[in-house]
Amino acid sequence: MIKKKVIVLDATAFYAGIPLSSFSHPSIQYYTTSLVLDEVRHIKQSIDAINLLVNTGKLIVADPKQEYMEEARAYAEKVGEYDLSDADISIIALALMLQPSYEVTIASDDYGIVNVAMVIGLSISYITSRGIRYSGKWVRYCKVCRITYNDASKVCRVCGNRLRSRLVSSWRKEEEQKKMEGGREGGRENK
Repeated sequence: MIKKKVIVLDATAFYAGIPLSSFSHPSIQYYTTSLVLDEVRHIKQSIDAINLLVNTGKLIVADPKQEYMEEARAYAEKVGEYDLSDADISIIALALMLQPSYEVTIASDDYGIVNVAMVIGLSISYITSRGIRYSGKWVRYCKVCRITYNDASKVCRVCGNRLRSRLVSSWRKEEEQKKMEGGREGGRENK
């Protein structure tokens, strides 16, 4: 059975002003979460359009179950994306919740959301950017002490300096695409 296509919209989709015409495709259903709508309610020119889309059923506002929020947060922490907001986590969680029943794509330009989604294996649609080339695990480190932290620390516990982030294991988007085109399933490898 062919799964219905679903696109989960992040706040960046609304900030970019996705045109109403993109919602006219009959075989695609659009979703977002109430946390994302709370983030974009201040966009005066878009709120009427958003309300129209919700009222006509073109945009469904659904909040993921707590178990999916926890799963999404665990994935984010696993790859070192400690600064994702609850709204960001809700987008990933909603995609995880819908995935068993639908062909899900996340529409976002948010690097943290995209990084986690790519590592999980969720489909991504970029809104205004060309996308990210590298995805993987981030760690925080002290430039002075050279100590690495695998948690949400922002300050070095030894010297007190502000921590920086670096990508320690990654896979290149282009390499992954070549593997997928070669017929290999999954294929997400850390290098």
